[in-house]
Amino acid sequence: MSQSIKNLGDGQFSQVMPVWKFCTLCIFTVGLYQIPWAHKQWKMFKSRETLNIIAWFRALFLPFYLYSLAQKSFAIAEEQGYRNKPSPFQINLTYWILILLGIFTNFWLLISILLTTIPLLTVLTAMNYYWEQQQPNLPIQESFTGREIVWIIGGVILWLLIIIDLLV
Repeated sequence: MSQSIKNLGDGQFSQVMPVWKFCTLCIFTVGLYQIPWAHKQWKMFKSRETLNIIAWFRALFLPFYLYSLAQKSFAIAEEQGYRNKPSPFQINLTYWILILLGIFTNFWLLISILLTTIPLLTVLTAMNYYWEQQQPNLPIQESFTGREIVWIIGGVILWLLIIIDLLV
């Protein structure tokens, strides 16, 4: 299980995602960026552990698979010397509370969706640690990629529709 993972990208940049970049993408896309991010994580685990899973399915239903994703992320980071040991249960519980807060209190819907990014930061941090150990000589992609810019443009359009709906 401690096998080395090949760079899933084009070999030019590390798989580390800066926290500011992840947060920016989640805010601009009203939380929708969590889906492709989770897909990327599940795709890596599918390849690493030869799992018989559908990564997009697990990404689309992230709340139901977050516990497992957190467990796997912390385990591979710990193999590399990661000392922080957050609870996958607490991360999942916090995520669900924020989702339910948004569903049952319509006023808080947007805020709770945006706040669901916070529990994911612990998983992101663990994965970043793992990739820093696996790819120490590769530079970190600090600028937005073409796909990320498309996500931002789509998110801006979504935000405009939300604002228009709130004003009407």
